[in-house]
Amino acid sequence: MNRIVMKGVLDGIVVDRIVRDEEYTMPSVHFHPEFEIYYLMEGSRLFFIEDKTYPMSKGDLALINSELIHKTSAFGKTPHDRFLIELTAEPFASFFSNISGLTLKELFAEQTGVWKLDEAGRRQVESIFLSISDEFKAQNEHYNVCVMMKIAELMLFIARLRADERTSESLPQTWKHTQINCITDYILRNYTTPISLDTLCSQFYISKSYLCGTFKEITGSTVWEYIHLCRVKRARELLENSDMSITEISALLGYGTVTHFERMFRRYMETSPLKYRKKMRLIHKKVRERKSESLLENSV
Repeated sequence: MNRIVMKGVLDGIVVDRIVRDEEYTMPSVHFHPEFEIYYLMEGSRLFFIEDKTYPMSKGDLALINSELIHKTSAFGKTPHDRFLIELTAEPFASFFSNISGLTLKELFAEQTGVWKLDEAGRRQVESIFLSISDEFKAQNEHYNVCVMMKIAELMLFIARLRADERTSESLPQTWKHTQINCITDYILRNYTTPISLDTLCSQFYISKSYLCGTFKEITGSTVWEYIHLCRVKRARELLENSDMSITEISALLGYGTVTHFERMFRRYMETSPLKYRKKMRLIHKKVRERKSESLLENSV
């Protein structure tokens, strides 16, 4: 049974705590533009991030950078209790940068992964999460600012973590995890080429049935779903930040036809590549206009 202990929502911030008494595995891998902080209060989990599988146990902290493919899954049949924070870039990024001098993007880029905290670190992190929960429950005056200050305190704690506290990336639980981690890494390096199941089977000396079954078991997605997720992620970047045509992007990402590319993009983004580009350019334009207005106001 799933029990939502708390959930709080602010502009650009979602915090929730969920206790699951039964074995639970997310249905599929996914990615999103939000930054994610995941803390395991009780239990144990496996955390798949981009191309690696990390074991998590009580008191571990995970950071997932924006747009990374990830998924949590059961590790044994133990129940678990976790806190989760999702942050959009704004308004928290500007708030955090103004008080710390650090950028959210750089911090997540450096600290993404699973961290093994000592007892003092666990107490500090749990205290911050519980304080955030209390602020959402009470909703006293200016509680939104207090929530952002508490998250900023958590981010500064994370910024101080040492490299030797990070879980080794080469710590899979079984030989199957090792194989799939190698395969996902290969896909991440080659997804713009015409990859086939035959190519992967030949490269890793395994059968198609073993590849398909084990890949689904470990990642929660099929091989083709994972390849298309990688391609759609890259397509989003190109649509937002380049002037390449839809046809050029389709060819660059290894699709045989524009129709196939558009169908896959629509499946995962629920809109066409062209509509996505128009939407994001409008958003970027509004952001630039707000920044220009802010600069003018500050110069007066």
